[in-house]
Amino acid sequence: MERLPTLLSFKGEEPSDEFDFYFNTFYNARRPVIMAVEKGWKPLTDVYETDCEIVIIIDIAGISTSDIKLTLHRDVLTVRGIRHEHPNTEKRHYYKMEIDFGPFERKIDLPARIDPERATKRYYQGFLEVRLPKLEPVSLASEHPEIDL
Repeated sequence: MERLPTLLSFKGEEPSDEFDFYFNTFYNARRPVIMAVEKGWKPLTDVYETDCEIVIIIDIAGISTSDIKLTLHRDVLTVRGIRHEHPNTEKRHYYKMEIDFGPFERKIDLPARIDPERATKRYYQGFLEVRLPKLEPVSLASEHPEIDL
């Protein structure tokens, strides 16, 4: 019987490292190994609120701003993009494989109503920072004035 070529190889020191490598590769894979991942990876994200704005910081180092798309639908900000893998021509033997490549998407529920016309974004040292100014709260009294009978 002919053996199939090895898809992955590990060169580590401890047996537990080898077990972790194979377990993480197949069961906790961030990159497609055997089956395609439908939604891709999810970059680490911080969301916080100040008195006047909601701030979102996303860790997306190595991604061109032309590969990032922001959309707002109702109270959900969606951030989509793609991190392209570095081209390689040589055979590689990974000791660790933790950097995610391929498409990503994050849907962020916003905790307050925002003014999309005044939103700003900045990409700095691998972090995308999105600042969403809050809308002034609407007074219920102004929405439903009393009517004298």
